[in-house]
Amino acid sequence: MNASEIKSNSPYAERNSQRPHVPILAFHKVDPRFEWGVTRTTPQQFRRILNYLKTTGYQTVSLQDLSDPSHPLPAKPVVLTFDDSYESVYAHAYPAMMEFGFTGTIFIITDYIGALNRWDINLGWLTFRHLNWDQILEMKKNGIEFGSHTHRHPDLTRVSDERIERELEYSKKILEERLGEKVPFISFPFGRYNEKIVQKAKEIGYVHACAFWNSLKNSDESFVFERKAYYLFDTLWNLKAKLGCNFWTHCEVAKLRIINFCSHGTSLVKPAS
Repeated sequence: MNASEIKSNSPYAERNSQRPHVPILAFHKVDPRFEWGVTRTTPQQFRRILNYLKTTGYQTVSLQDLSDPSHPLPAKPVVLTFDDSYESVYAHAYPAMMEFGFTGTIFIITDYIGALNRWDINLGWLTFRHLNWDQILEMKKNGIEFGSHTHRHPDLTRVSDERIERELEYSKKILEERLGEKVPFISFPFGRYNEKIVQKAKEIGYVHACAFWNSLKNSDESFVFERKAYYLFDTLWNLKAKLGCNFWTHCEVAKLRIINFCSHGTSLVKPAS
């Protein structure tokens, strides 16, 4: 089955034409520990974000809800996603989300479940632990959704076709066996992908992917959900821009492109192993 056949046969293919703009926020660590990088959000920042969303009428929806054209959405929907599956999400983000009545989606690097983030550069030799299976299964029971972030977090645009297939397929298989349910969503590491990666993801059985913008310039492809990442230096003003769809939102996208370009360092210093 080729990519066009997969697209036309999917009940989700027309999602973008049937849904209004739904903001999808992306987080990484939610951790009080100092580090030199900017992908961290402090627990205090995260609670301010949730409080703003709650007091302004936003309600969280899952990617599954967003993907299903027949599923009704609230008046002000928002999706909360977390890349890299850090243990700090369980320690700090998850309790706050339960308190506010929110849900979210966590993308897991399956080969690092319960392990330290040796795949990352870790400036200053600081390391951070990833979620273990007990934590994952507890959160699943309480409505948290899980997706794949590949098996070892390589930049998929820099590895062989065989490695792409292994990273996408093996992580999905592990998660489905342990979670006892289908895993239809993947977040591409570093937000990088191309037509070949999208086609392979569809063939393996993913329904949608997450990235930070649509890299398929010559396609009306609705497979990729575009997200806005929230970083350590962001404020509530930046949050409002990320939630909207206006001039300031485009400014946020430009900023995110610069930050994403800088993340090339990880794949260059620590090439896929």
